Amino acid sequence: MLGQGWESQWDRVGRRLEDVRAVYEGAPGGTDVAVDRVLSFFEAVHHLKDWLGNDPTVQVTKANGDELIDKHQVLQLCADLANGSKHLKLDRTRTGDISTTVARNDVEVLVGTGSSRHRFYVASGGTEYDARQIAEDAVTEWEKFLSRRGLV
Repeated sequence: MLGQGWESQWDRVGRRLEDVRAVYEGAPGGTDVAVDRVLSFFEAVHHLKDWLGNDPTVQVTKANGDELIDKHQVLQLCADLANGSKHLKLDRTRTGDISTTVARNDVEVLVGTGSSRHRFYVASGGTEYDARQIAEDAVTEWEKFLSRRGLV
């Protein structure tokens, strides 16, 4: 991991998105495992800006990443979820709602398989969002950003 470029974090984002998809489609483990997978996605996608900003081989600064986040609510949600997960509580917010969190989930136990399907709901600013949709949309926004810079 040390000495690798931003691409390794982008690849990690892709793997964490696959984990979120698996949680929704049916995966082994219980709710705690599913929550871990979802939160890991938000941490990975939010920290992509740091990897880009720290990689001397690209012309992307952390400020460029912050500008992108500030323009897209979905990336603001990711930032708040990542920082809330990382620090136990959210003390600075991108969404404007210090209480942004994964608020609840639905679960369907797939009897006899050792698997379950989860759906997580993010609450922020009086609105509830689907965690998988946030994840999908966040990757789309980053893909557009990276594509405009000729990086993907």
